[in-house]
Amino acid sequence: MKDLSIIIVNFRGGEKLTKCLESIRLIEDSRFSFEVVVVDNQSNDGSLEENIRMFPEFTFISNTGNNGYANGCNLGASISQGRTFLFLNPDTTVSADALFDMLEEVQVRPQYSVVSCSQVREDGSKDRPYGKFLTPGTLTGWLRSIRLVFHGPIEDTIVQTKHYVYPDWVSGSVFMMKRDGFFQLGKWDEDFWMYFEDVDMCRRVIEKGGEVVTLKTAEIGHLHGGSSRLNLEVTVLTKTEVYISRHLYISKHENEGKAFSMHLILILNSLLLGAIPALLGTILFFIRPLQMYRRIYTRLVEYYFNVIFSGKWLSVKSVNYSMENRETAQEQITTCVNRA
Repeated sequence: MKDLSIIIVNFRGGEKLTKCLESIRLIEDSRFSFEVVVVDNQSNDGSLEENIRMFPEFTFISNTGNNGYANGCNLGASISQGRTFLFLNPDTTVSADALFDMLEEVQVRPQYSVVSCSQVREDGSKDRPYGKFLTPGTLTGWLRSIRLVFHGPIEDTIVQTKHYVYPDWVSGSVFMMKRDGFFQLGKWDEDFWMYFEDVDMCRRVIEKGGEVVTLKTAEIGHLHGGSSRLNLEVTVLTKTEVYISRHLYISKHENEGKAFSMHLILILNSLLLGAIPALLGTILFFIRPLQMYRRIYTRLVEYYFNVIFSGKWLSVKSVNYSMENRETAQEQITTCVNRA
């Protein structure tokens, strides 16, 4: 059994995925063994076949569709052999030292713990891929601004030491867990199509007595926005999914009264405040940013109507939206395995 399985979910990652895999290929380290499993969420752009040719030592899986991050991660984990899993974005670049430091750290943490590390942008600046759980006062931009005035930055409430940050959640872009803890926790929740699946996982980790920690001294490069900014249609889709996944997260983790108030705040924020840029986008349709706001607004209206009629906060893109569709998808999963 390998020490580490690096699991990458890709959707049209292009050159960024190639750079990521090249950075992994360069790792030659006797301190740990690893495998790489890439799940392609039906990119249909020829990149899967090209990467299989370029990286024959890695394993590639063709998913049945763009089934989301959680589904892709679970599919990759299901065939991985490592004692520890690292879920990694395709727009990152890694080093042996960063992986080894994280691997050592996760071994001394409680069973269900999550370990991440610092992430550095292309310009050399540090990212902040972690945060606090949602509260009624941090749901929207204007609520966060009010909180900032009276209570200061919420980031100031995150516990930090010289070498560690202890946030409530870390981004799924660099997300390490022990294999046994991952499966015992129930894997990634496939109700989420995109976004907040990492926050949900960290919430369950903490409820189980695990720790969520970021290493300040280990760094991974993160180029950002690979598959979520391909074009206007994809941008509209992903920005809409942020709203949808926020509702889904609240429905899963807040009590009935608190959840009702948080849902209401989000709905009013989306439909009332969002109506102004949406209206401008209808009138000034030739201005791209305003066109984007109009299309996001339309998608959210459709989503809220669907919630009323279906009784589900899920995105229609979630593989769990229809159990019948889920069963069909499971039957259709085909793997394209290319092992060394």
